Amino acid sequence: MDNSRTRQQTPARVGTLTITFDDGPDAEYTPQILETLRHYGVPAVFFCIGEQVARYPDVLRAIDAAGHAIGNHTMTHPHLTELPNDEIRKQLTDAANQIEAIIGKRPHLFRPPYGDMDERVERIARELGYQPVLWDVDSVDWSGIPGPTVAANVLPHLKPGAIVLQHAGEHAEGTPAALPYIIEVAVAMGYDWVPFTSKS
Repeated sequence: MDNSRTRQQTPARVGTLTITFDDGPDAEYTPQILETLRHYGVPAVFFCIGEQVARYPDVLRAIDAAGHAIGNHTMTHPHLTELPNDEIRKQLTDAANQIEAIIGKRPHLFRPPYGDMDERVERIARELGYQPVLWDVDSVDWSGIPGPTVAANVLPHLKPGAIVLQHAGEHAEGTPAALPYIIEVAVAMGYDWVPFTSKS
């Protein structure tokens, strides 16, 4: 049997990627994102804001039911480096309590809003049992840019092991349009989309 056609159609695997979504849940964009992820069988991490969780509990349940990881993105999305220690702890604890009240489990991953994390913030997060997670590729989709621009901000910068930052909240209208293209092109480039695994 000649397998040359199969070999030509299946790109060599070059590495893995993990996709993450900040600022949700959201009633408009998050369900669209979830449907795309379901269609392609791609796992993701959703870093959720406590206030949004309280506003859209059913969407959080849908994220959890789909098997995606849920991380802590604070209660109100502040710049954590500008807060005293007790306020940092409160931001993380309040958000975790909101999440646990809805899905029955506490998050163990944490992403600081704006990527604003110094040694103090990281130490407090780890003391509370969190694994801080930043990113390697920023789609800049939070700025309201259209789908093609979102994709153009991602695809040229992919590398093995990269964590891709996208958003599932307000102003991320370009994300649902860009996501299928990003997923498909990355696979064609030889990447596999995988769940987050700790690198530390």
